[in-house]
Amino acid sequence: MKHAAFLLFLFILAGCGRSVPARHFPTESMRTGDLVFRCGRGVLSRAVVMAEQMDGRYSHVGVLIRDGDGVWKVAHSVPAEREFSGDFDRVKFEPLEAFLSPKMAARGCLVHVGSLTDPVRLQALCDEARQAFRDSVRFDHDYDLADSSKVYCTEFIWLLFKHYGLDLSEGRRRYVNLMNIRGDILLPEHILQYKDNTVYYQF
Repeated sequence: MKHAAFLLFLFILAGCGRSVPARHFPTESMRTGDLVFRCGRGVLSRAVVMAEQMDGRYSHVGVLIRDGDGVWKVAHSVPAEREFSGDFDRVKFEPLEAFLSPKMAARGCLVHVGSLTDPVRLQALCDEARQAFRDSVRFDHDYDLADSSKVYCTEFIWLLFKHYGLDLSEGRRRYVNLMNIRGDILLPEHILQYKDNTVYYQF
């Protein structure tokens, strides 16, 4: 019995060290301009989901873009993911596999925005998102929708689509007083609930 228990302990210990397999995405269904949601694993992510109360599943959102080299990437504004010495919280542009990696995402989904299908407008939206990355637009730690010089994650997506005639939030806001977040905030669920959204992949 002791021998069996010891073997079981070794099996569990070995399992803890195994790497989680990479996720497989439905590339045949993916479109430039899709939304990408995730629920992160950090303290701030848990705070955002708590702020969303009973309907919250996701803490972060970005926009999916097929880059010139054919790689699917996500443009998003994010705190606490600095990449080098002297870096600051800003808009990032990274592969989808990194954005939704098991390390970064406990849950996630991909969403078509049915109201925006015009390729010219979509290209302009994506060019604007890339430019925000090139300009290193800073993350808005004040969570102030009235100041577009800095943007938090949902604000970034909301402004991108609003410039092309779509208010993804449809006026939804929630008053939040949690950690360093205080005021009427635009949350990921407010974007997800847009009337013409279609979730086509989730985990």
